[in-house]
Amino acid sequence: MTTRLAATLVAAMAIATFVAAGPGDSAVITNSGSTNAYGYTITVTPDGKATVAMQARGAAPSAAKPFTVPSATITKFFDDLAAARKANIASVPCMKSVSFGSTTHVAWQGWQSPDLDCPPKDDLGTALLNDVEAIRKASGISSTPLMH
Repeated sequence: MTTRLAATLVAAMAIATFVAAGPGDSAVITNSGSTNAYGYTITVTPDGKATVAMQARGAAPSAAKPFTVPSATITKFFDDLAAARKANIASVPCMKSVSFGSTTHVAWQGWQSPDLDCPPKDDLGTALLNDVEAIRKASGISSTPLMH
């Protein structure tokens, strides 16, 4: 009886994990920051709820600040994100400044975008980059949040 109960619990947990990993997952936009600029992490959900946390390199992140992404922007972002993931988009490798170079990636459902701070190779990458910029602007942070 104990074995059957344990097996049932394991199966229920596996189903819950599968359901939690469905299309409603949040996406995480991460910018590494640089020597002279803060990095940030933006977490967005398909309903437009989002949070942003700033972080200097080697420091703990700030408290997450909630904000809302306009519905048209969030719909386009998740549609473009799904297309980019399906096509496994790429970017062109690029040189970066030591002081101001950063990386920006989107992670969603086990997939990570290429570095969006390098030029996209196609229209799917350009669309995703534009969506990320719109979400960053909605969060209230500048394109290069300089440290003071």
